[in-house]
Amino acid sequence: MGLLILFAVFLIAFPWAQELRGLVAGQKVLLITAKGQKVTGTILEATESVEVDTDLGFKAKVKLSDVYKITTEGKKYTLYTYDGKMITGNSHHSIWFKVDLGTFGVQEVKIDRYFPSGNPKLVEVVSAGVSATGPPAGGGGLIFSIDRTTCPTGDVMEDLHILRGSYECADFQGGRWIKPFDAGLVLYKPLNLTGDFSLEFSYVAFEPGCPFVAVSLFPEKTLKKLQSGHSSNLGEETFIVLTGSCDSFQAGINSSPKGRDALYEYRRNTQKGTPHRVVLTVGNGRATLYLNGRKIAFEPFRPTEPIRGIGFYFYRRFATDKPFADYPAMVGNLKLAPRTADVQRPATVQKAQPPPAVATPALPPMPETQVQAPAPVAQPVERKAEVKCIESVGVGEASVLRGDRASAKAEALARAKWDAIEKALGVTTSVKTIVQNFSLLDEVIKNEVGGFIRDVRILKEENFEDMVRVKVRGCVYPKEAEKALSLISSDTTFSVIIVTKRPGVTEFDEMNPVTTELVNILNQQGFKVYDFAGNPNVNPYDIENIISQRRFIALRAYMSRVLSGAMVVGKVELIPSTKAGQDVGYGIRATFNVVTARLNYYLLARDKQGLRIVASGSLSAMGRAPNLEDANFKAMEALARRLGSDIMGKIERYRASKSKVVTVVVRGVKSTTQNFSIKEKLQRIPWVESVEDLGLGKFRVRYLENTVYLANAVERIPDLQLIRFSPTEVEARLL
Repeated sequence: MGLLILFAVFLIAFPWAQELRGLVAGQKVLLITAKGQKVTGTILEATESVEVDTDLGFKAKVKLSDVYKITTEGKKYTLYTYDGKMITGNSHHSIWFKVDLGTFGVQEVKIDRYFPSGNPKLVEVVSAGVSATGPPAGGGGLIFSIDRTTCPTGDVMEDLHILRGSYECADFQGGRWIKPFDAGLVLYKPLNLTGDFSLEFSYVAFEPGCPFVAVSLFPEKTLKKLQSGHSSNLGEETFIVLTGSCDSFQAGINSSPKGRDALYEYRRNTQKGTPHRVVLTVGNGRATLYLNGRKIAFEPFRPTEPIRGIGFYFYRRFATDKPFADYPAMVGNLKLAPRTADVQRPATVQKAQPPPAVATPALPPMPETQVQAPAPVAQPVERKAEVKCIESVGVGEASVLRGDRASAKAEALARAKWDAIEKALGVTTSVKTIVQNFSLLDEVIKNEVGGFIRDVRILKEENFEDMVRVKVRGCVYPKEAEKALSLISSDTTFSVIIVTKRPGVTEFDEMNPVTTELVNILNQQGFKVYDFAGNPNVNPYDIENIISQRRFIALRAYMSRVLSGAMVVGKVELIPSTKAGQDVGYGIRATFNVVTARLNYYLLARDKQGLRIVASGSLSAMGRAPNLEDANFKAMEALARRLGSDIMGKIERYRASKSKVVTVVVRGVKSTTQNFSIKEKLQRIPWVESVEDLGLGKFRVRYLENTVYLANAVERIPDLQLIRFSPTEVEARLL
């Protein structure tokens, strides 16, 4: 109710805001700069902000979501924020929008008013940084791109080959990026690039270690070496290399292929920790290179042979104890497209028609901004649906027992294939830590899922006196591999993701009382717990959107990495309801800050179809303290105490749903003494609730965990040898 009142005050104090609420995220707009030029874009985010010319002589931009009260006195406005600030001055007429301008990247603009003029809507805009001068990409269709349609969040691209390392597609500052997990990641895509073309992309690199990403265009010789598995050859012969690091950008262009390090001839220092935009155009026998809208190279370029591929190499300049995945170099928003004569002609710049007469204050004077009118955005080339496949290399080892080298080789091959799957999907909990007999595991998975890694080739086989080592390359099919991992996921392992939202901020806080209490409850019940709060690959804003839209299927990738069969995901929202010193009526001022903490959570479990919601809950609690931070903490402490009693019953229901009956058959049992000994050993296996004797060598076991773990436990019993297993039966032999 308080927010509704505040919004009403906002509309009264700033009537121009009513006009702009028609502009929403996802809307296509045609922006008109102060000079009358046009550039098209898509609104990514609409931030209702107030700009104030303060009495202290500086301008302040404040998000409406950070303001809890607005008062007026004459022409003066006073804004009160949740973090205790009080800002007084004259209002400035603008709302800020984050807009994707295609070739010119994602930029913030402030829009004063708009009026309909067909589709898209014309927008009167005071430009705030739209200053790109590089020519746009254009042509008959995209050859290759990294964007929201080709790079699914938390997954990999279907037509980009992995030669070494692993990565995922991630959202960052309104775009889609390749985010590497490993230093030394090598990616490439075969091409047949002839004629004129344009390449544009953004990159960002974080410290420490000064990571970098090198983008290369290379000939047939390099492509063949990459296809044969030689990742080091990406830097040997190349026509063009564009490298962005933490503090500089380097480039090299040559008509004849040469070594990457010998090719560099252009260098510019860059600002650390911010994205940079690179645009390369090739046409009429010349290559032109732009960095952040400024031309830095222009030279003849006529390749002596066709360009046959594009490659990406991620590394860092010096060693550091920080994981590369936490501080990587990333590349994204990439477009590679042909260029035609039509798109090289300058587009006609139309003058904006004057807007209709409305009661809108005059625009403040702004510097003129030069923006070239972009050509129509290239559309992806229509192609037939392809089955997504990830090339991956794996290594497996197996001991030679009783001279049986053939069985050892089969086991090593099975382990190598699983190693390749783990690398392709970014699994952090290795399957070999929970499974002993991979050959039997393969048979079970094939019966349930089918082929999830195909075209397996043995690259290297090493035979030692007591061991066999095999190195393979295969093509991993992620959907089938995800199903395979779900069949071996642990039903007693929980993933936990709790985001905390306060005014203007959504974040992870792994030490907050709610998360701590939840982890303690699960641990006390005997479950293994993985808390993703400290994982840099998990974006709290993505999790908030998933919860709001109930798109829980997107969380499967996180569960697969740790082989967990269940997850608790939720959002704690902290809402200040009363501020210390605030007038609460009748001349009384509040002594304390009062904060309400609200928790919405879901208990999810994996099954063959994906994820199902086992239970959900919604709780709230209040906290009071002299300062806002203490009030937040006390509200969360009170919420944590309520969570314990609320979630316990739901966890018990989950545990009951996972209880299953498995028949264990042991061949070779000849006496009741042997039978009693085996029954006793089965009862000692973790998560076995009961063992019922059905006769010599046959037992009915009530088990709370995945059957694969029971089979693995039987394999570990010294006197037993596992023969086969299925979801309902385990068969072994008494030695």
